[in-house]
Amino acid sequence: MKKIIALLLASVMVIGMAAGCGAKTETKAEAKTEEKAADSEGKIKIGISMPTYAEERWSVDEKAMKEECEKLGVECVSACAEGDSNKQKDQVSTMIAQGIQALIIAPNDGNAAAAIVEECKKNGIYVLSYDRMITGTKDLDLYITFDSWYQGNLQGNFIKENLEKKYGEVKGNIIVLHGDPGDSCAPLYYGGGIEPLQEYIDKGAINVISDNECIGWQPSEATKHVENAMSIAAAQGIEIDAVLSPNDGLASGAIAALGDEQAKKTFITGMDCEVAACQRILAGTQSMTVFGDSRDMGRKAVDAAVELVKNGKYDTKGNTMVGADADGNPIDVPAVLVTCEYVDKNNMNIVWESGYHTEEEIKGK
Repeated sequence: MKKIIALLLASVMVIGMAAGCGAKTETKAEAKTEEKAADSEGKIKIGISMPTYAEERWSVDEKAMKEECEKLGVECVSACAEGDSNKQKDQVSTMIAQGIQALIIAPNDGNAAAAIVEECKKNGIYVLSYDRMITGTKDLDLYITFDSWYQGNLQGNFIKENLEKKYGEVKGNIIVLHGDPGDSCAPLYYGGGIEPLQEYIDKGAINVISDNECIGWQPSEATKHVENAMSIAAAQGIEIDAVLSPNDGLASGAIAALGDEQAKKTFITGMDCEVAACQRILAGTQSMTVFGDSRDMGRKAVDAAVELVKNGKYDTKGNTMVGADADGNPIDVPAVLVTCEYVDKNNMNIVWESGYHTEEEIKGK
């Protein structure tokens, strides 16, 4: 009987020990899993793809993104396509091989970049289209931009108001420049810019001397178109009153054609708040630029990318922008819109007070 009791007690002890060891092993495994999850969370990796450095703002944006990544403990890799869509695709393929989990891309060509989105999606990577909409795909996770139509509207209203000051009514002769046809923002800039002027164009008060697209956003394209417009104006014996230019680069090309003296007599718009543009505004050769702090947009893009990687979603509070699927059908893309305002010689101080550029950079002190 004693032997039987002893055997029973031994069995209970063995079972208890086995159960105890099993519980201990499971706890270690769980702890290891949690540790691994925490470790991977600290190693979020983001790709940043810029279209060019020819326009100053892209390098400014990239710097802000990298600083935000460092602040958040996020690893990032970046590349610049130098105006080459094929190069941009190859660069992103390299980023995918390097293990990025989200891509922030300002496409060199919004249509061509649809293939980049597809490749990312095959690899489970979130894609944020940055300041230029990628079209031809329904798989964008987020679009982050300034309100492009509003930016153009600031330019058009500036010309309208200044023509009225000059003549006592809204009238005059203008040159209209468009951005690159491959940039989905270009029609929005144009639409917003022409809207305040359209009724005066329709009734003949405003005469559009020429209206041209600028391939690749090249200043040389603007120079060419403005030179042609100058020939038309000279033949007709009319004065050029304004140039509706969607960005600072094209404004610089327009000024190169007009020459400084004529430029000072012409209302010339711009956008991006480049240092050179701010200097031209103070010198009187460019009239205004649209200032949106692209550093803020860059930081928001990184924050959104991290949120997508961590939680699989990002709350845009219902904001959307119209994109297009592979068949060209309009679709709503979740969007984050960043505010902007215009800068002229009267309020240039807001640029250096914001820290976007220093007063010394702009004034050359």
